[in-house]
Amino acid sequence: MQIQEAFTLKKYIDRDAIENHIHHSTLFLYFSSKTLKVIIASKSKNAVLGLFIFEVTDDFFKKSELDIESILNTLDFDKHGFSNIKIIVENNLHTLIPEALFIAEKADSYLKLNQTLSNDSKVLFNRLPKNMVNIFAISESFYNTIKAIFPQSEITHVVELLQQFFNSFSHKENKDNIYVNIHDSTIDIAHLKNNDLNFFNTFKVDADTDIVYFILSIAEHLKLNQDKLHISLFGDVSSSSSLIGLMKKYIPHVELMKRPDTFSYPASFREFQDQQHYLQINSLLCAS
Repeated sequence: MQIQEAFTLKKYIDRDAIENHIHHSTLFLYFSSKTLKVIIASKSKNAVLGLFIFEVTDDFFKKSELDIESILNTLDFDKHGFSNIKIIVENNLHTLIPEALFIAEKADSYLKLNQTLSNDSKVLFNRLPKNMVNIFAISESFYNTIKAIFPQSEITHVVELLQQFFNSFSHKENKDNIYVNIHDSTIDIAHLKNNDLNFFNTFKVDADTDIVYFILSIAEHLKLNQDKLHISLFGDVSSSSSLIGLMKKYIPHVELMKRPDTFSYPASFREFQDQQHYLQINSLLCAS
């Protein structure tokens, strides 16, 4: 009897480019509860060479080393053949604090102020540009699994990539602009002020109305001009989504982010819209 696959896979790749540049490229693995997005990018070529999307019905963070190894073996490339490997975690167990307030030995106490941690939680932190520190948590078991598969890998949180992403175009700042990154059950909302990150938070959402509510509430809290409010949207959202129509009823300007034209991509990237997988495609911003 044939065993049904425990995951689904979509891939958009330039196979020849990957094979020719694998030893000079970075492998990015974006883990969320239901999805693993794998990006292969070459800094020297200023190119994104491939995107793999694995979806599961259970939970990636609870999978065993054997399960994740089995999934990654379907990539058809040596996962250890890349010049660099970065693990990016997407969850809502994170907080940003100023470097001046940070004491490494008390990292977990900062996170516990607004997050509930389990007994299996492992708290990590990374220092970011502009004197900020990101503190985040994953399970000890998931941490051990990743380190067993990729001993030399760097583990970061998606908010750190968002920070670099926002810093890359902060000179284009519009004071009434809010950036919204859509996930399957959460959203990230950010606002820049004076070329710095003025506001950032992650919210759990169950419906389109929740997204609009959080955006308008934050705009009011930040005292933004409601008549000039501009939303830049990216992530797991389609241009035909009901969310777009709902947002336009309450928000004067709603923009779907355009894919950077400074990078080259596989031809198969035409199969999805520019704002979709946008953050992963911008992985080159932190490629070494």
